[in-house]
This record gives sequence, structure tokens and C-alpha cells, in this order.
Amino acid sequence: MTKSTASLETFDFLELLYLLSEQGRSGALYVFRPDGRFEAWLEGGRVRHLQLAEDVGVAALVRLMRDPIGRFHFDEGVTHPDPRLNASLDEVTLEALEALPVQDLPFDGPARITSPDRVQRMRWSMKELDVLKMIDAQKPVKDLIGDSDVKRMLLKLVRIGLLVPRRSRTARLVVTVTRQVRDVVLVDDLIFKRWKEDIVRHPQFVAVRGESGKVFSLPVRVGSNITTQLMIPPELLMRTSLRAGESVLVKPV
Repeated sequence: MTKSTASLETFDFLELLYLLSEQGRSGALYVFRPDGRFEAWLEGGRVRHLQLAEDVGVAALVRLMRDPIGRFHFDEGVTHPDPRLNASLDEVTLEALEALPVQDLPFDGPARITSPDRVQRMRWSMKELDVLKMIDAQKPVKDLIGDSDVKRMLLKLVRIGLLVPRRSRTARLVVTVTRQVRDVVLVDDLIFKRWKEDIVRHPQFVAVRGESGKVFSLPVRVGSNITTQLMIPPELLMRTSLRAGESVLVKPV
């Protein structure tokens, strides 16, 4: 019986391979191409064998990624009789990406690592560890890519989904007057916690965009159980054009 196949024109091959690996699948992913059949054998999500015609191992993956065409099929539950590899997909992919051309990064601002656990399981040089620390400290990637080796490293992390732009969440809050504090606005502790996770530090100021479109930078502190309110003391409110009851957009700066 002929097995159904799907085209790589509508699938990102690397994303497909990562999906199978992250699900801990075992089997063979075949890609049928004019230059031969590509095979990626997995056991429990680990890569056990790669082959495309005469190319075996990482070279086969590089060849496919340089020209990702063909129709694919995943044969569940089969094992290779003579596997040549026993590696994580991250290890194999990073080595393959090393052989591909360097391109421009899709963003230039601060970034964040999506899975610190995956990053910790990889082997890094001292220089690369320093780069990871600078990413964690929110140094914009545009300030790092002057070094071609660092640019390639960041591109590889982007390609395998480990590096994405850092964006802080914007909250829609209602301006409420308070006399609990002076010269500082209060934001709910849950929102404050999420912002801290986003920017990896305690927010000191917030940008408040009112209905008029004007943006005000105001000092901020955490408050308890104030939900969707932005609590502003009278003396601070008078320095802005904001009004009690107004709906505003707030994010950390």
C-alpha cells in the first residue's frame, strides 16, 4: 500500500523534525527528493541516523537544509539496524547550521532565551557563555553582531527557536486616585511580577499612554490586590493630563 506524503513547500522541515523530537517519537522521517531519499531516524526523540544518498550524518542534514524540497512521510516505530548517531536534535542542528550561509538577524533589539534548560544542556565556549550573559542582561543584539562568530551563534539560536525578541507586556488599566503613596504610581502585584519576568529586573518606571495619545513616564511600585487599576497620587496626577477613570496603556520602561 502506498503511504501518504506531504510536501515541504508547506512545512518547515526543521520545525517538523523538532516537533517529532520534542514529542519523544521513534521512527524514520523520509523525504523523497530528485537527488535521493533523505532519512532521519529517531529513538525517543534522539537522533540515531541521518542519510541522503552517499552523505551520512550531519552532512546529509546540511544538504537537505540547503535545498529543502521533496515530499515527506514519517514511519512510526521503526528503528535503524545500524545507527551511526546518538545525539540530541539541538547538537545535530547546531553543527549543521554552522555550515550554512550567515544571514541577517530578523530583529535587532533585546532578546530572550525561550528555554534556559535546553541552553544549559549544550556545550558553549567561554566567549559564547559571555554572549548568553549579555543577552540575559538585555543588551540589544545589534550591539553584539559586529563579531561575525557571535552573529552566527545568534542566528543558530534563532533558527532553532531558542532566541526571540524580548517584548514586555502592555496592560490596559484604569486611572484611580490614591493617597496611599506619594510621587509614585501603584500597579497590581501580578502585573508587576509578569513585567519582572519579561525584563528580568524590577520595573522602576512605567510608560503610560493616555486617551489623548500622550505618553508619560512615571515611577512605579508594586501594590496588592488593585487588579486593573493604575493608582496615582493627586500630586503626580496633576503633572499629567490624565484623568481619574481614564483607560490607559501601561508598560515598563
